[in-house]
Amino acid sequence: MKIYLVGGAVRDKLLGIPTEDRDWVVIGSNPASMMELGYRQVGKDFPVFLHPTTGEQYALARTEKKTGSGHTAFDFNVSSTVTLEDDLKRRDLTINAIAEGLDGKLIDPFGGLSDIKNKLLKHVSEAFGEDPLRVLRVARFHAKLSSLGFSISPDTLRVMSEISRSGELKTLSPERIWQEFQKSLASPSPDKFILTLEKCGALKALLPEMNIALQTLNSLSCASTLTMKTNIRYAALMNDIGKSLSDNSNQGKHVKSHEYELQLQSLIKERFNVPNDHAVLAALVCEHHQKMCRLNELGADELLSIIESLDAIRRPERFERFLTVCEAISKTSSKNLDYSRTNLLSEVLKIVSNIDVKKLLHNQPDQKAREVVRQYRLQLINKYITEPSEGI
Repeated sequence: MKIYLVGGAVRDKLLGIPTEDRDWVVIGSNPASMMELGYRQVGKDFPVFLHPTTGEQYALARTEKKTGSGHTAFDFNVSSTVTLEDDLKRRDLTINAIAEGLDGKLIDPFGGLSDIKNKLLKHVSEAFGEDPLRVLRVARFHAKLSSLGFSISPDTLRVMSEISRSGELKTLSPERIWQEFQKSLASPSPDKFILTLEKCGALKALLPEMNIALQTLNSLSCASTLTMKTNIRYAALMNDIGKSLSDNSNQGKHVKSHEYELQLQSLIKERFNVPNDHAVLAALVCEHHQKMCRLNELGADELLSIIESLDAIRRPERFERFLTVCEAISKTSSKNLDYSRTNLLSEVLKIVSNIDVKKLLHNQPDQKAREVVRQYRLQLINKYITEPSEGI
């Protein structure tokens, strides 16, 4: 039995970037022998084992044979006769098909070291085209590594385009698609993920509502420089969702309604099981971000309504995330949106949050509590925005 470190752990080590997980491949063994050594089997479709001490994953070397459409339609051969090269050949990219022995020696049968040197994302073999998930994986690796200068091989992009045209992307589960999206949103350059999907035709298949105008990509890119939080980045990406569809359906005249955008966002949430915190933030940005550039024109009721819609008093962290998305949009907007007065809304939030509700209601016991509190907040906001000495 021989054991090798494989995949992302080897790649990231060679690139000098941190990696969270280490995966191992085992040559010349079988399930019974692994369990005798104390490993715990967890794989259902093919034998994967957890190390009894470290908990790291050890997989028996395997080959795959496609038996139908989709990401999971494969038969696996995990015979002890499967070689290391056989196992590495089934992997997606050459930079992920490098193994490292326990002695530190690298095994690189498919030129991964050369492709790392040349900063190239290139598929290992013709088997790449059998798995539609690899389109999303390569796009994600581009988002992760483009800041290091990596690009996608034209041949690999061609195969990705063929997969996109085949219709096999539609066989992927919503959970698996969202997993790749979320990992990409957490990467250094999530805009490259979207751009890659557009280039190979996968975006049209998965997100036909998506407008990949420069504004959208720039907003996402800017949000990525402001925060690592994927819900903020997602909300920036969803801004102007459906713009291209609106343009096409109105003979080039851009007609967009918040209701239409919110409807599209809801469809995408259901399609990919988007987490609620991501979807809610995106919807709030869609509904309110245009108001942020004219806060000084809004009355007390409109300002309080924004705060209430954001649930900003109970969820100040959501409020801050909303402001971050608006900042990303404003910095990249071709419409020169001015969000410089967003501190006005922050000050209003402070004012309406610092109310002694118990004392207020005690003085007006016969009134409806919610209405009493709201009217008092409106009075405070009105005073704040109408008295120059108190305003901004």
